[in-house]
Amino acid sequence: MSSLREKFRKFRLALAACFIVFGTAAAVFAQASPEQLAEHQRAAQQAEARQDFATAVHEYRWIEQSIPDNAELKSNLGVALYFNHDLEQAAEVFRHAIALKPGLYTPHLFLGLAMGRLSHTDAAVLELKKAVALNPSDPLAHTWLGYEYTAQSNYQLAVEELKIAAQAKPDDPDLWFALGQSYLELGKQATTELIHAYPDGGRAWQLAAEQFEAQGNNGKAQDLYLTALKRRPDIETARARLVALGGTPPPPPTQPVAPGREDDFYRRIQDDEKQAREAFERVSQIDPDSYRAHQILGDAAAAADRYDEAIAEYKLVLERKPDLPNIHAALCNAMSRTARIQDAVRECEAELTVSPFSADAYVEAARVHLLEDDYRSAGPLLKKAMKLERPPIGVYKLMGKCYLHEKQYPDAIKAFDKYLEIETRDSSAYLLLARAYKYSGDTQQMNQAIAAYKRTSDAARKTNAAQKVFDKDKKQDEVTDETLTPDTKG
Repeated sequence: MSSLREKFRKFRLALAACFIVFGTAAAVFAQASPEQLAEHQRAAQQAEARQDFATAVHEYRWIEQSIPDNAELKSNLGVALYFNHDLEQAAEVFRHAIALKPGLYTPHLFLGLAMGRLSHTDAAVLELKKAVALNPSDPLAHTWLGYEYTAQSNYQLAVEELKIAAQAKPDDPDLWFALGQSYLELGKQATTELIHAYPDGGRAWQLAAEQFEAQGNNGKAQDLYLTALKRRPDIETARARLVALGGTPPPPPTQPVAPGREDDFYRRIQDDEKQAREAFERVSQIDPDSYRAHQILGDAAAAADRYDEAIAEYKLVLERKPDLPNIHAALCNAMSRTARIQDAVRECEAELTVSPFSADAYVEAARVHLLEDDYRSAGPLLKKAMKLERPPIGVYKLMGKCYLHEKQYPDAIKAFDKYLEIETRDSSAYLLLARAYKYSGDTQQMNQAIAAYKRTSDAARKTNAAQKVFDKDKKQDEVTDETLTPDTKG
């Protein structure tokens, strides 16, 4: 935020004379002389220069008594409040400034930033879009709009904004990291679409083979490349990789095969992964020892289940930037996967200090508490997450478990139903729902839930190896399910 502070310190200096002129007109009414107004303006600017934003707020408040309806002054007051971490008050002041002068850039920008930090993502996007429209040449607005689009899971729009910002700030590792993350998510979305549309297609098996090859499991990769070629002997890239690994491919097709929609999905996935890789490489080129470079290494290790390596990298991140959001949460997750539950709890608590408005942070903390059956701690965390904007859908499953433990069966049923509206293939959730119906005395609904459990669990057992590779990441909140099998008999 230091560059952000410096930019707007210079901006406020340019407006200082303007405030003094306004002050002259108001001095007769407010009994403040132009000299007094100028003195308090200088005091506010000096306080900002030494990052004493509490004093800057006090000085701007004094000036505001003499100039109550000046949009620029309110904008400066709002910026001081923002950097003093009084986000709600800052947002209110920015709204007043916008009402007075809708075309003023700074209030829209900082109102968007404040809404983002408060996790009001949709409101943040609305204001930042206005800021971009008012000042399209400022990379700052494009940057933060890109960040908020990622919070909305609108990754294509995020890429568009971040690419604009990166052209103006090519050496900003945060930008390239966010761009890489957005491309990764686009690739995951395309993979999900491919698996759903062609679950047993050659391209799905090829992708699974590529994942095993990347992990160094060449034997498994050979098997899956061979399976891909049995379904699609025309896939030359799979054929080449199988030969390179020492395998023997089946005969090629006798007739050329025209590319289809399955191939379009695969190309999208490959393009997105390539763009992500290039963005992450750019981060390392800018500074290979930066906190973002170590975060990339940590994320890659965690994705490959190398949690000890991931933990070491995340600790290096925190050495370089202790207040970076999501890192304590990543440590919490990695430690919980390696049975270091108390350490995980401490990291989750640290994340809540850094990100007090993040629904994901509360859900992760609750998940870890539930690993030790600590429902008393988990329940309030989940209720807090549900009050925040855009909680992850898994919050309802975990909340349902808490209600089930507390014997609040109607609430448990509502929570599981809400979860299953989205996650329709989660057999363990149907089993939990059956338990809730059983203890609420509704045998008919219990039997329906059991039937859904059998249907989805049978489908899961029949899921081929390619699908299982891509379903692994969706199992992160399932670690307590094996201990929760409900007794649905008698």
